[in-house]
Amino acid sequence: MTVTLLGSAQALDNSVNTIISEHRLLQDEKEVMRKISRTIPLKPGTGPTVYINNYSRLQAYAVADGQDVANAQALADAQTTGTPSQVAVQVVIAGSTIRRGADREIHANTARMMDAALKLKVEQDGTGQLPNFVGIVGAAGTVISPGLVAAGVARAQLGDSRANPEPYNDLNLALHPFQMLVLGGRIVPYTDVPTGTNVYGVNTGAHLGVTLAGAGGTGGPGSLSDDIVRKGPRAIAQIQGVPIWLTANIAVDSEDDGSGAVFDRTGLNFVDEVPSTMVEDRDPSMLGAVEMTQWASYVWFLYRSSNTGIEILTDASTPTS
Repeated sequence: MTVTLLGSAQALDNSVNTIISEHRLLQDEKEVMRKISRTIPLKPGTGPTVYINNYSRLQAYAVADGQDVANAQALADAQTTGTPSQVAVQVVIAGSTIRRGADREIHANTARMMDAALKLKVEQDGTGQLPNFVGIVGAAGTVISPGLVAAGVARAQLGDSRANPEPYNDLNLALHPFQMLVLGGRIVPYTDVPTGTNVYGVNTGAHLGVTLAGAGGTGGPGSLSDDIVRKGPRAIAQIQGVPIWLTANIAVDSEDDGSGAVFDRTGLNFVDEVPSTMVEDRDPSMLGAVEMTQWASYVWFLYRSSNTGIEILTDASTPTS
């Protein structure tokens, strides 16, 4: 019996309609850096640059009885600046595409994608500032640990200076999720033997995390350890009293190293001259086409990078085991 079939390479292979069920957008990492930085507006009429001046220290000293105070000190200042520049993303959709395309929401979907692209650019520019803090703990190939992070926090809390300590209390810790994975694994701690004699984490992504350290070992699971195992590293929430923020937009170099940082909010600054803005051009000469431009004007900069934060440079290899 001859049966007429519909489909590719079948009798009616030219009668198939292609019906697209959905048009989906790709996911982007959530914004983090704006939440843990200081936003400074650049108002119209105030020039192209934000200026922050800070005075130097004065020093008090002992004076002998009956002596005039003769060592007058001069005031001094230092200046930090930030000058915004423009960033844009543009798409031109032909009128025929709008009329004929299967996605009847192509205009709205394009606007969402452009907004996401600009937000991603802002976020990546923000994380790109973290390696610019002068103080550093760790190095290329170093595997992150609670002790290493604690060292960074301790230095940041004193403005990275023993001679002239500056107390900073609004600290935040930004890490790549692969750095956080190892940090959580070492807090649990995971190990590759029941006695817990081997540390968790190496700089190749092979983490040796087969079991939990048990009785007779160097450590053992507790309530926080249980939470990390069940909920993931985000269960840690803070370390040394400092909130932890994760962002995969921290760049990882060709050697699998990434730079997070612990820093005071005043150290990382975002100058917001023109917030993200959508502009559309529908010139009749374009025959129904729409030119869509999303743009903003901003700059990230560090204030007193020698004192307000500590870079945390460690391995961020992709996990393999």
